[in-house]
Amino acid sequence: MSNTKFKFVENKANDFLIEDQPEPDFKEEVKKEIENEKTRKKRKRKLYLVTALVMMVINILLVGFGLLWQWEISLMAFGDALWLAFAIELTVAWVMFVYNHNILSPFIHGVKTFGLMIVGKRPKLDYYHYMKKVEDDQIPKFYYIVVFLSTLFLLILALITLFMLI
Repeated sequence: MSNTKFKFVENKANDFLIEDQPEPDFKEEVKKEIENEKTRKKRKRKLYLVTALVMMVINILLVGFGLLWQWEISLMAFGDALWLAFAIELTVAWVMFVYNHNILSPFIHGVKTFGLMIVGKRPKLDYYHYMKKVEDDQIPKFYYIVVFLSTLFLLILALITLFMLI
């Protein structure tokens, strides 16, 4: 009998040995990651600085509006202007917060639907799709947190002026 019955496809005797492969160099990847982290931190710092400056300008404009509205410049008028700016900013921050959490969505959708029914039209979105649209297109949390912090700053200033007058 001959050995032609079985034929080996690959006849390698040292198939169990692992060839030496050069180890990858991770130093470049680590350097890139560190640089990315540094640029991310710089961008974040710049964003915080720009946001603080924008909110400071908005605060000054609102207080200036309050002073112009009263047409008086005194400590009492300045305190009242601070309270007005505080109330406006608190309202804006609260509306953004409530919009993100769908708290007033039933009321808003109901009033809109009722108004359209009086005119004889149908709303484009039903309540479920309206809620989903609000959940998908939310205001970033960063915006209303910044406005709340700015409002806190105005509250502290308004309380200081209030206690100066007492």
